[in-house]
Amino acid sequence: MVAPVAQLARTRSRAYASARMASAVSPSRALAVETRELTKRVRDGRERRTVIDRVSLGVSRGEFVLLRGPSGSGKTTLLALLGAMLSPTSGEVLVDGEPTSRLRDAQRAEVRRNKIGFVFQDNQLIDAMTVRENVLLPSMPDGLRIQDVRRADALLERFAMHDLAHVPAGTLSGGERQRVALARALLRDPPLLLLDEPSAHLDDAHARSIAATLESLAKEGRALIVASHDSRIACAPGVSTELVLAEGRLVPQEEGVRAMGPDHGRPSEGAE
Repeated sequence: MVAPVAQLARTRSRAYASARMASAVSPSRALAVETRELTKRVRDGRERRTVIDRVSLGVSRGEFVLLRGPSGSGKTTLLALLGAMLSPTSGEVLVDGEPTSRLRDAQRAEVRRNKIGFVFQDNQLIDAMTVRENVLLPSMPDGLRIQDVRRADALLERFAMHDLAHVPAGTLSGGERQRVALARALLRDPPLLLLDEPSAHLDDAHARSIAATLESLAKEGRALIVASHDSRIACAPGVSTELVLAEGRLVPQEEGVRAMGPDHGRPSEGAE
């Protein structure tokens, strides 16, 4: 279950007051990601600004976590830290029980390829490559294997994109690009999925389709952390926990809602 060190978020299922260690839970509910006093500071001119401030949480496989907060609250930075794309200033991130903060770049890249799936707000597809080639990208550094190709084809079939496998990604619609991004994130069957505003710029039908897909992925035993302002994602029945981030800290739900202001709950129009 999601377990902030302090009881800072409203949950739709049980929440715990302290982060649980991976060894203390059964394999079926093992923590896919855990943070301990996670802090990130960046230089801003002559000053050092705290972007993430002592965040401690744990997310188990099967949990669908919604991360909310106003623009500039640190959501995207937190996702990057959880995904071993950034190193923290202090504290620790454990992915599938493995500490990542002090790994070398090549070791962190291996963790990202094998244990973490990313879906970015702009999808980050390579337009000149085919749909199938984009899905296969995570396996290319290790050399393509026949099982990778078979899994890519199966994922494209699952997301109703198999007929477009050999067309350039640059020709796809917004909803199609999002499905390709999801297929790519799932290629290595990671225990952890991180999504940044996955429904941004999608119409209602596509946004609700994405929400239903995320719910099914969590039921398959993956941990999902989704940063979103979009009420169409927030109202999805599969969301098990909501966390609110403000000024780099997890805050009580009511305080976070006030900080988000009158636009809270509307579909997102951009990244933080």
